[in-house]
Amino acid sequence: MAQRRIGPIQGAGVGVIELEGDKPIEAAALGWAGYAGILEKGMVGELIQALTKSDFLRKCGSYMSDSLLPDACLDYFDNARGAGGLCLVRVTDGNESPAEVTLHCRKKVRGTVGKLKAKNGGRWGGKEAKHSADLAVSGDLTNTTLDTKSTTLWKTDRWIGGYIELSAVSGKQYPIIGSTAAGVIQVASDSTMKDDWTAAAAPTNLRYYVVLENDGKAISYEIRDGVEKPSSEFGLYVYVDGILAIYWSDLNLDPANARYWVNVINNDTSNFEIEAIDSWTGAYASDVRPANYYGENTSISAGSLTVKLFDFDSDYTGDGNGTAVLGTTTDAMVDQVITITFSSATEFAAVSDKFGSLGPAGTVGTAFTPNNKWTPPFTLTAGTTVWAAADVAKLTYKPLVVDALIGGYVYPDKVNGSKTRFLIIDNTHKVITVQAGSDMTVIGTTGDEFMVVCGTEFLGGLDGIADLVDADYQNQAWDVSSSPFNRTEGRNLGLVKFSTPGVYATAVQKAGISYADAKNHQYRIEIPSTTTDETAADTYVNDTIGRSDFAVVSFPSYGYVADPQGNGQGKLKLVPMTGMIHGREARIAADYSGYHKAEAGIDATLPKILKLPTGEKILNEEYLNPLGINVIKKMKGNFVLWGDRSLWTDTNWKWKHQRELMCYYENVLKENFDWIVFQINETLTEKRAITSLRGFLYPEFVKGALRGNRFEDACQIKIDSELNTDAVRAAGDMYAQIMLRFGDVVERFIIRMGRQGIFEAVG
Repeated sequence: MAQRRIGPIQGAGVGVIELEGDKPIEAAALGWAGYAGILEKGMVGELIQALTKSDFLRKCGSYMSDSLLPDACLDYFDNARGAGGLCLVRVTDGNESPAEVTLHCRKKVRGTVGKLKAKNGGRWGGKEAKHSADLAVSGDLTNTTLDTKSTTLWKTDRWIGGYIELSAVSGKQYPIIGSTAAGVIQVASDSTMKDDWTAAAAPTNLRYYVVLENDGKAISYEIRDGVEKPSSEFGLYVYVDGILAIYWSDLNLDPANARYWVNVINNDTSNFEIEAIDSWTGAYASDVRPANYYGENTSISAGSLTVKLFDFDSDYTGDGNGTAVLGTTTDAMVDQVITITFSSATEFAAVSDKFGSLGPAGTVGTAFTPNNKWTPPFTLTAGTTVWAAADVAKLTYKPLVVDALIGGYVYPDKVNGSKTRFLIIDNTHKVITVQAGSDMTVIGTTGDEFMVVCGTEFLGGLDGIADLVDADYQNQAWDVSSSPFNRTEGRNLGLVKFSTPGVYATAVQKAGISYADAKNHQYRIEIPSTTTDETAADTYVNDTIGRSDFAVVSFPSYGYVADPQGNGQGKLKLVPMTGMIHGREARIAADYSGYHKAEAGIDATLPKILKLPTGEKILNEEYLNPLGINVIKKMKGNFVLWGDRSLWTDTNWKWKHQRELMCYYENVLKENFDWIVFQINETLTEKRAITSLRGFLYPEFVKGALRGNRFEDACQIKIDSELNTDAVRAAGDMYAQIMLRFGDVVERFIIRMGRQGIFEAVG
């Protein structure tokens, strides 16, 4: 069977034919599990693979109040101790959106370079958001609800964790506990919003503010000069919750450059944090490079620098050349672009890109006071060319975020002193204060262009979990034809043990079992934590969920552990034991180099468990074991896995480890015999197939997975003319028959004892 020929085919000379070697079957990985559910982060609709705990934390995040899946994953890695790995599918309701930031260039008059977005949706990237408007009528406010009448960008629980402030009520914040897609916000049940508003005696003041803050959990970015080309390129450093996650030290804005920032960032396979979007359309000069903050100072001293807070484009459309000045600004006012549209030479309407209409029409020459505290007041003055109806001017307000620059650096004169920087120790919305003993006047003067390098947080991330239903799990994770878990095929993972930790909805678990059955894997059922007696467990498994050769279960399925977020206060947390069990099983499979050893017994410990929902009760194994319900029991101070049964429908597969072993073998063989397809259907090919099969199965016999005094007793392989007749070959088929004798398990050790009779010595 030639694989490669060297030399002449029809001409004279020496030809060499390189023959194919044997086709060894690669043993698959052991101990892999596959979970679906709510994760803090991770690509949706994709298969996520995590080989280690740190790998999981980076790709999927950590503990969540809305999900027990992270607990299961982290417990898995703790118990697996380097064995196996996890395949994960993140399930959402489809409403998730990524946090993002806009990048601005290094120009005195700010321009937009592009955007950075979190790699995937969720609050993990930064949830901060602000909203302000007037209530339509006072009746839209109650003590515990506020009806915004807004449905455009509102999703269920968009504002949960934030707070409401009422303009008429000073000094009070009302914590938000929920919000609807219809725009109704719910606050804590003991709130008195309407009473407070009524007591304020301000019936015309219907302004409210909604605030959601990052609280230190966000992606942040830092932009520096490039390392190799500091005058023309830039570096981007990305942090998650303040810890450096990834960076690129030399990026270029030009799409024709090999270091083009969008390509480098978005094509980096080690980047699980962000994606880049380019929106620049002009020439690629060095001042187009982005910065955390770039601007012009209005004054500078040894220890402080005051920034110019706004840009004004008087003739965005039209020819008006008037000017603008700001009124009194505060730390509360935020970055925004105000579009000023003239209805005449003296009248205008002002609209914020963040807060919409800023109130009644303004008048040129008169101070304009916006209708909310987050937008600065300003006064327009006509120039030599007055504005006309339909003219548009734009005022870009660009304050500093209070205290956000602390720990960063300011370059007081970035044009003439590009390497001279000072450590920032404080900042208001317009004043930067540097480390004591510094003297910025040695490099900077009034009117210089300065640059700040500091961590800048992403905003606006939204989790997609509030409207999650059972069908989302079924469609996104357990659909046989479209599940991302289908991508485990071809990766030689052998047997994958699936589950939906923390989700025991009947429809979800049934779908998971069906998927495992269809794909020749295994699904671990979870019995609800409220089920605490044997009969109820039996009823749940056999009447509610149903049996399957490809399903397993332990009872109880939940246990109490020390709360990992309890800060050592002795708090307990009830979690699914699925991750611990799969982790321990992965470790046992790795230690024994296969699934032939029952993953149970006094060594199959679950160290984290402190107590069970069933209490100190000793479960009736005589009842549960024949049903295929394995128990968790306490032995010698440890909680252990006790049982090796599947939820069999065919008694041939009542032993859990034997069903696992068969699935493992079948999946390995399925993925390792593609080489034989389209080979010549002849005896030589049959012999090569036998050689491959024997080479794979003989080591299984040696380690005891297959039982017999000789290999031929434990494993019979038949590929011959009796199976492969001329008709079979003509149809394009080749049959192999493999009969295996699996190793059994000691489930009961029975000792027979009796009293020996009395014998007297003779003579």
